[in-house]
Amino acid sequence: MLVQVELFSRNPGDATLVTVRTSVGTVQAFWGGNLEAAAGAHHIEWELDEEFRWGFNCSPAAVEEECLYQDERGVFCRGRLGVTGIEAAQPFPHLELVGAVIDLGHIEGLPQGTAGAWVEINLRPEKVKIYPYQI
Repeated sequence: MLVQVELFSRNPGDATLVTVRTSVGTVQAFWGGNLEAAAGAHHIEWELDEEFRWGFNCSPAAVEEECLYQDERGVFCRGRLGVTGIEAAQPFPHLELVGAVIDLGHIEGLPQGTAGAWVEINLRPEKVKIYPYQI
């Protein structure tokens, strides 16, 4: 996913918070790359370090439109839910957002038949990290 990154602040422990501007919204995330090269346009990979539970921080979306936003409750990502290994005992869900595939790991209580559904996930801001990569 191509984004615009702006430095926001440095936190204790050298964690750097950046503002991530995408075509579908703006959120803050921790930067996982070279600090000197952080500001500017980057293709990125998202790391969402959260334990997802259906109906709590992962649920059906009321609006069928890709979106990223942040408010006082957290960071929200809305996209289509992809599921691979559906026949397996533990399927592998991911969020499809602006052409990117964001691994969600295990979603506790994920109902059958949700593959392809519009979902919204909610994360604590400190659980969102981005890494730059070259195409």
